[in-house]
Amino acid sequence: MEEPNVETLEETTVEEDLYHDQAKLMRVAGWANAVSWVILVLAAIFSLSGIVLQLQQGALSLGINGILGMISTLFILLVGGFFFVILQAIGEGIYLFMDIEEHLRRRG
Repeated sequence: MEEPNVETLEETTVEEDLYHDQAKLMRVAGWANAVSWVILVLAAIFSLSGIVLQLQQGALSLGINGILGMISTLFILLVGGFFFVILQAIGEGIYLFMDIEEHLRRRG
C-alpha cells in the first residue's frame, strides 16, 4: 500500500480566499469615493450657475415663475447631495465589511 503524499494533503488543506479580491474591493471603494465628490462638485457648479442665471434674469421680480425656477435649480443640488451620500456610504461600507471580515479571520 502506498502512503498519501504529505505535500498533496497540505496543499488541499490550505484555505483559498474564494469570496473576494481585496484589491478589487479597494478599487471599487476608491472609485465610489471619487465619483461621489465629482457628482457633488458638478451639482454645486450647476446649481450655483443656475441661481446666478435666475438672478440675472430677474427671477425675484417674476413672482411664482422665478420662485419655481429657483426651487428647481436648488433641486439639482439636493439630488447631487443624495448621490454623494449614497456613494460615500457604499465606499465606507465596503471598507467596514472588509475590516469586519479581517477581524473575524484573526479570531477564528
